Amino acid sequence: MPATKALGPMVRIKEVRKAHNLTLKQLAEKIAEHGVEISEAGLSNVEGGNKAASDRLLVGIALALGLDPLDVWQGPLREPVAPGIPSRAKKSA
Repeated sequence: MPATKALGPMVRIKEVRKAHNLTLKQLAEKIAEHGVEISEAGLSNVEGGNKAASDRLLVGIALALGLDPLDVWQGPLREPVAPGIPSRAKKSA
């Protein structure tokens, strides 16, 4: 069961990735070295809060970034954005 509260200091994956001067592709490759496969798009969605990360993925991210796995915690996901584009049709009078 995923943690509902941070177990250690919560870090933002994207900020740590950028501090290590890693691209999404490079981080995905480093995570794969720890036995967890994720695409660049999947990793981007996790960083942006649009996709939940499994505990296994969070541990892979932590190890790839040289962090203690307890320091990487994913807070609540953002509210989903409704699909579609609002209609621009003019109302007739």
